[in-house]
This record gives sequence, C-alpha cells and structure tokens, in this order.
Amino acid sequence: MTPLLLALLVVSAPPAAPPRDKLRFGLDYRWWGRNLKYEGTTSLADVSAGPVPTGVTFDIQWFPMSYFQDDWRADVGLVFRADIAPEFTMNAGATSIKASTARVRTGLMFRIPFEHVEPSIHLGFHAFESSSRPRSGMPRPPLPNVSLTGPRVGLGLRLLEFWRMTFDVGAGGTLLVTTGELGSQAYYPGAKGNAFDFNVGLAFRAWPFLDIRLGFDVTVHSLALANGVTATDSYYGISLGIIFKGVRLPGNSPGAIAEAETR
Repeated sequence: MTPLLLALLVVSAPPAAPPRDKLRFGLDYRWWGRNLKYEGTTSLADVSAGPVPTGVTFDIQWFPMSYFQDDWRADVGLVFRADIAPEFTMNAGATSIKASTARVRTGLMFRIPFEHVEPSIHLGFHAFESSSRPRSGMPRPPLPNVSLTGPRVGLGLRLLEFWRMTFDVGAGGTLLVTTGELGSQAYYPGAKGNAFDFNVGLAFRAWPFLDIRLGFDVTVHSLALANGVTATDSYYGISLGIIFKGVRLPGNSPGAIAEAETR
C-alpha cells in the first residue's frame, strides 16, 4: 500500500520541479510523551508522561554553498534540531514529580535531488536528556537522571510539491556512548545501549517561502544495564508548526548568474 501511495504522489506532481531550498527553518508546537520501563529490577521507578502540550521544536537545515554553487556542494547541509519541554509533571511509580526533557540532534546531511524526490543521508550527534526533582516536601523517587548521547546515522526522503504539499519520512540509529546518572557508580556503571528514531510529516505550502507542517516522531532508547536488567525509554510527539524556507530573489541563484554572464 505504501509503495503504491508514494508512486501515486510522484505521478501526480507538477511537471516543473521546485527549486532546491537553501534554508529550512522550522518552529513547532509539540504534544509529546515519554515512557520509561525497567525489566529485571524493582529498585527503580518506571516513568510515564503525556501526551503533554508543553514542547517546542526548532529545526534548521541550511545549505550554505547553495548561495554560491550549483553542483554537489550545494547539497551539503548543516542540521540542527532541538525539542525542549522546560517543565512538566510526570509519574514515577506512585509519585508525581517535576521534570524537564530535551533532545538535540546536530550534524551534516547530503541530499540527492531528483525531479520530485529528494533522498538524503545524515551523519551527526544525538543527545536526549531528562532530569527530575520531587515536589516540595517530598522525597526523591528512585529515578536517576539520564543523558543518552552518541553518534547517529540517518536516512531521509522527501516527495516534493504535489498539490502544494510535501511529504517527508526519515529514520536513524544511534550508538549510545553515555547514559548520565543512570550509568554512574550509584546505579549501573556498565550501562550501554542504542537508539532508533522514526519521523514522518506532511507540509502544505501556504506561501512560496512558508510551509505549514504536521508531523509525528518517535525515538526508542534500548539499554542493557546489567546482567538480566534492561530498560526501554520511549520518547514520542506530534508537532504542528511552520517551515520558513527563505525568500528567493529572482535572478540571484548561481544558475541565473551564470546565464546572465553568457549574454
């Protein structure tokens, strides 16, 4: 069903491909949730939160050489994405606590632009951090703070401009090299793991420089803490926001400049 839908979207696209973006700056309002579950131990508290409407997402893809070149160098981009939930209430076992959560991804991407399809490769760094504190007068539950970081490799795909809409999908994997307080001597010093993430979105072009996007994403961290002790930390969200794509000035692209020079 999915390949048939993708083929239909490509066939229905207009004959003229849209120009490659030089900048994509996204700002989203985010409903998100988190589920942390331990297996093989009863000494740590499971966590559940959400969906919580307290998140904000910043997403930047910038292709600096596209202002000067019209070859493969124009398709090398800098990527930065941050999801922030500064304060919320979540349940740790039977205790309600205050917490904050953030996820950051940064690195490089290389897009391969075809007429209406744009696959991409991503290499970078992933970080997920969550810290908590008990409410006033209450003891802290057995819930270590986490700082899950490591190198990430990802793949993306965009279908460009069918009925003024753009469809995007992506997936990636991270090898976790740090686990924060969870991997300290106080808890599980040998903790290690990996993460898998998936995202999908649909954007509507309201103006030539502005899209409105609805998206869903999920990241699952799988941790091996000790012999027979594991943890799964899932972080997910639904976002609604805008993507600013910059204002294209007519006759200011590398191709247009080269054409003008030949006249």
